[in-house]
Amino acid sequence: MVDALFIGPHPDDIEICSGGLALSLRKQGYSTGGIDLTAGEMGTRGTPEQRHEEAKRGAELLQLDFRECLGLKDGHIQNDEQSRDLLIEVIRRHRPRLIVAPLPLDHHPDHSRAGQLVKEARFLAGCAKIGPDLPPWRPGRVLFYPSREIAVPSLVVDITDVYDDMVRAIQAHASQLYNPKSDEPLTSIASEQFLQAQEARNRFFGSQVGVRFGEPYVVEGPLAVSDPLPLVQDAGQSVFL
Repeated sequence: MVDALFIGPHPDDIEICSGGLALSLRKQGYSTGGIDLTAGEMGTRGTPEQRHEEAKRGAELLQLDFRECLGLKDGHIQNDEQSRDLLIEVIRRHRPRLIVAPLPLDHHPDHSRAGQLVKEARFLAGCAKIGPDLPPWRPGRVLFYPSREIAVPSLVVDITDVYDDMVRAIQAHASQLYNPKSDEPLTSIASEQFLQAQEARNRFFGSQVGVRFGEPYVVEGPLAVSDPLPLVQDAGQSVFL
């Protein structure tokens, strides 16, 4: 069993969108694992070999207990029976308590389809007569991470203490980031301003809950809590400019 399973459509998505939470959970003693749905082989920049090595380095920097690639086709993720069965097998094999995955509403088709795929596979993994022949297992909830779209978060995770480590994990994917010596086509991630924009995003969401850096998540449905007081800290207690 793993406490939290992080799922990304491409090899850098876990680091960029949920690396802070992954590091924060590890710091608290929880076990974590990562699943890349594709190898990122259709990416504008970098080779499949480079991306494989970068994913390994990113996993080390995020302190993941394991990282696997599901082998779906980059740019063509589908929420079909074959893909669901592959993901159901992963869920039943690792038995996560929590899944972290892309928001099903995203401008990138791989992200939006991945979110819906995870949502359905998480439910069906608990149905004994569906999918691979492994004991059924249904994680409690999915935390959905937004990418570039605007989404009102259900919760914001304080990642202040692990922010620098998260940035280093993102930088492990050097083929995708700004490099003035590269002659490959520019992408939004490869722009000189990308890491600055990432910092601005984390500062903005942090400011919403009174911390320096925050990471937003969306949860479908209510969460059960026995003590709400730790959840209602006053966001006005601290101001960070």
